[in-house]
Amino acid sequence: MTWAYVADTGVFVRCGGPGGEKYRRLRSAVRGAGASLLVPRRVYLELGGSDEPYPSSESPWQAGIDDGWIVVADELEYANPLVSGIMDAARRFIANETGRPEDRIEKADTALVGLTAQLLDDGDAERVVLLTTDKPAGRAAETLVPEYGFPDQIEYRYVSEAYLERLTAAEFSAC
Repeated sequence: MTWAYVADTGVFVRCGGPGGEKYRRLRSAVRGAGASLLVPRRVYLELGGSDEPYPSSESPWQAGIDDGWIVVADELEYANPLVSGIMDAARRFIANETGRPEDRIEKADTALVGLTAQLLDDGDAERVVLLTTDKPAGRAAETLVPEYGFPDQIEYRYVSEAYLERLTAAEFSAC
């Protein structure tokens, strides 16, 4: 079974920066399992990356990208009705959960759900683990991905401080 790990901006921010112990623990766990963390382009931009060219980005996370344990995902296929539909549904779901207007929902949050659906739809993954510090986005993925035809293929992991402090390669060993 092919697993993919999709990570949100908050995961990296919660690490406290590339010089921090939690960052080193995350890098060690992911690399130790031979896995990688996929980030939607929206997340990459939030992390300080630029649209072009990737190699000259000023992102503090660029070393992880250069090392290959952080991977910027292909552009989302907005023309795919599954991807655009689940992203719209995610925006409504998060708006309802948080009481915010739909137009105030961060596009990176809906991109996490869209990327998950795209990976499953394209057959690039049989199961996706979504790592996020955003509980409404995690619950949106956990609720909507099965409704869009992928039951039992999404797992949401809330990345707390405690999660990062006990993180090992075992968390990524299913790939």
